[in-house]
Amino acid sequence: MAYASRSGRARTNASAPEAHAICDRCSFRFNHVDLQWQFDWAGPSLINKRLLVCRKCLDIPQEQLRAIIIPADPVPIQNPRIEYFAQYETDRRTTSDGSIRVTEDSNPRVQQQTGEPPGGINTQPGTDPNAPGDSDPGLPYGTTEVPKTGSLT
Repeated sequence: MAYASRSGRARTNASAPEAHAICDRCSFRFNHVDLQWQFDWAGPSLINKRLLVCRKCLDIPQEQLRAIIIPADPVPIQNPRIEYFAQYETDRRTTSDGSIRVTEDSNPRVQQQTGEPPGGINTQPGTDPNAPGDSDPGLPYGTTEVPKTGSLT
């Protein structure tokens, strides 16, 4: 008949006795000094999970449970200078065909409504027969003449 030790994986020494304990995960018997506390992340620090486990059952703390520490905002500079966007606005614009048009405050202009490329059948702005309008489908929204677009320079 075979002999099975009741001490499991614990060492028994009559001249230097040590206490036995049970691993909280695998339930094997070990020496109490060989078991370790299980720690895990909770917020910015590690906490004791209050589990005594053997070396094989000991888990590495999960980094995904660790709190993300966001650094402080940078210190603002003194006497900041802003850009003057109103002064940078231009009175000229470049069209899709590369020509430059002058825009003036006293002469309001209408953007081209057809989107026809240069050299097409319908290059005159506002003369698209499919554009929405009143009873005259040639010009949009009841206008009687083609809108002014400014001089080409």
